[in-house]
Amino acid sequence: MLNWLPSRRAGYFLGFTICAALMSYAFYLQYALDLEPCPLCMFQRVAVVAMGVVFLIATLHGPQRMGVWIYGAVQLVVGGAGVGLAL
Repeated sequence: MLNWLPSRRAGYFLGFTICAALMSYAFYLQYALDLEPCPLCMFQRVAVVAMGVVFLIATLHGPQRMGVWIYGAVQLVVGGAGVGLAL
């Protein structure tokens, strides 16, 4: 029915890749363009790295039914903490 959707493992890897790209761009801005990050930016980096780590673990683990819900809840908490810090 939904054969056009990528596998869960591919989706987790895509999330990890996006987090890695965001951190690469942040480091580029900091070190190549000499922009000093503010304290909020530093906290956001921690949240992005934490989400990337959870995505990487989920990619390597390849969870099934219950594991998908657990990883989703962990991502919700980590991402919600990042949003809460931004507010």
